[in-house]
Amino acid sequence: MRIATGEHKSIKLKKNDTIVFSSSVIPGNERTIQRLKDSLYRQCDHVVHKEIMDVHGGGHALIEDIKLLIRQVRPKYLLPVYANHYLLREAGKVASSIGFPPQNIFYLDNGSVAEITPAGFNPPQQKIPIEYVFVDGLGVGDVSHVVLRDRQMLAADGMVVVVMTIDGTSGKLVGSPDIISRGFVYMKDSKKLIEEARSRIKDILKSAEGKKLADETFIRDKVRNELGYFLFQKTERRPMILPVVIEV
Repeated sequence: MRIATGEHKSIKLKKNDTIVFSSSVIPGNERTIQRLKDSLYRQCDHVVHKEIMDVHGGGHALIEDIKLLIRQVRPKYLLPVYANHYLLREAGKVASSIGFPPQNIFYLDNGSVAEITPAGFNPPQQKIPIEYVFVDGLGVGDVSHVVLRDRQMLAADGMVVVVMTIDGTSGKLVGSPDIISRGFVYMKDSKKLIEEARSRIKDILKSAEGKKLADETFIRDKVRNELGYFLFQKTERRPMILPVVIEV
């Protein structure tokens, strides 16, 4: 990719160069690969790929390669790895076909813990937890499911921030609540909806007077839930709502 975009530090394409795609397109990557081909064709005249010539070079060992490896290494145990389960089984069949003892072939799932000692092979008795490790900025593995869920919500329906100034003594709303929309609606084109939402917030706070209005957590939860329902009724979208209470 860096060669195609001219970002490689030492390889630069020339008009008379020939580019060979020795791999097939992985399903789902067709659009990306096509853009890559387009970029290459703009820079050189000869791009060879599977649709033009059979130049696919497999990245997996052939049956005879597996047989040769087993004959050369002569292992006591065989644990096929890094494939779908049926491919692990097929690798075991290849080993059996050249006389490898079937009882010494083991098929383990991801996370299985097995032990090989001088006494022999101990089948898995336990599994260790395995899951995807996300790299986010400088953090590795510190992106929780809650963070991912919040990001999905933000990407899907945006965010609405509600800033409310509350009288610390009476618990009543001071002035009018401020509403900030990011990724939900464009405020200049949705003035009516914003005004209706602002009015709805006033009603929510007024309906709670005399109860727990001095409790900021109660206020935030009530505004988040009821305003969220109101906006969904109006737009059929559920933005993330962040109520901010300022006590004066």
